[in-house]
Amino acid sequence: MGAACGDSSKGQDTPARTAPTVAVAAPAAVAIKLFQFQPTQIQGSLGTTVTWTNGDEILHTVTSGTPERPDGRVNGTLDGAGTTFSFTFGDAGTYAYFCARHNAMVGEVRIT
Repeated sequence: MGAACGDSSKGQDTPARTAPTVAVAAPAAVAIKLFQFQPTQIQGSLGTTVTWTNGDEILHTVTSGTPERPDGRVNGTLDGAGTTFSFTFGDAGTYAYFCARHNAMVGEVRIT
């Protein structure tokens, strides 16, 4: 005898289709105040966008690497109070950065 049209034994082993889960990284913010990056360390996941906002009247940079060895991965200029620079991190790792005009200004972004 053949299976009836409403036979419930068919298709039970087929998992339901679901949309893939995509992790969305939250934006992060760094303020530049009184010649300091605040906070000095940011932790995020792949795709995190960090925005630096200059609160000083003077030009600052966000330059990846160290003053002795800039690495060219991130390089932004913030020319006076209220200017911003954003960068989206697409690779995992630790990104040290500094201000090229004021080498004592340092920070770090860790992406996992």
